[in-house]
Amino acid sequence: MSSMKTNEFTQLRRTTSLVQLSALMLLFIPLGQGQDASCKVVADAQILMARTQHLTYSTEARAGRTTLSEDISTPSGVFWGTGGVWHRSKASMQENAKDTADSLKELRDCRHVADEAVNSEQASKYSFRSNASGGDEAVWIGKGNGLLLKSEVRLDNGQISSRYEYSNVQAPTNVR
Repeated sequence: MSSMKTNEFTQLRRTTSLVQLSALMLLFIPLGQGQDASCKVVADAQILMARTQHLTYSTEARAGRTTLSEDISTPSGVFWGTGGVWHRSKASMQENAKDTADSLKELRDCRHVADEAVNSEQASKYSFRSNASGGDEAVWIGKGNGLLLKSEVRLDNGQISSRYEYSNVQAPTNVR
């Protein structure tokens, strides 16, 4: 991999990790310690996602460039990849969330925006401002299962969109 591609890949990983951590940090925040009660449904969906193995597809658009990445969370580990190259995370989802949970205590003003379909599943859309990501966020939570189905983060210099799948999730076989 060229030095330029390595730098771009590293920057993408940092940005994607920040977005994922901002979503995952909701897992360990007691509502009684500063988090707005209007965000309970969003936190509950994040907790359920963390306890369920899942696959995340993310698209990052910045400065006219689009980058695709994937993350897989299973009981055997957390993996991330782009361009067909997979890596194992050094920490579990829970370890990452514990390290950064304090920043989500400022999560405020979650509000139900609409009911919409995501991949033919009925979902409730919520919006909020996150200091962790530094952007305006929206999440779609499945009405039937309470799982996070989709998320979007709008940043000053771009947008990151993610969708989540929960069936047939397996660790990649070609991990570096």
